[in-house]
Amino acid sequence: MKRVLLIEDDKGFRTLLKRLLEKKFDSKVFEADDGASGLISFEKDRPHIVFLDLEMPNMNGVQFLEKIQNRTRQVAVVVMTNHDEKEYVEKIIQMGVDDYLLKTKFVTQLYERIEILLKKIIQTTRIDGSTR
Repeated sequence: MKRVLLIEDDKGFRTLLKRLLEKKFDSKVFEADDGASGLISFEKDRPHIVFLDLEMPNMNGVQFLEKIQNRTRQVAVVVMTNHDEKEYVEKIIQMGVDDYLLKTKFVTQLYERIEILLKKIIQTTRIDGSTR
């Protein structure tokens, strides 16, 4: 079982991602709501993967990356951000992250998928008067 550290100050987004990781990827997920508590969990729980928000109180994602930059063990880091400017993304990649996820697109795509599913359910109900 993979150990995942999810450092995100938005509780709703963190809960959604945690459930996805646990159910679909058989992961043990540790949570932190800022970089400072994330750093403690990073040392204690020894995750294989870190999902890291950049804009958080107490210690932001960039400061967290600076603290773990000289880590001796291999840990994959995926940055979660709302910024998609080329220079900003390049700077983050240079800090040793493995990938980045645009949160706005994640939420938008999720919303679009749910909307399509709900329309299908409504359409199916209107056609035969029952739900399947």
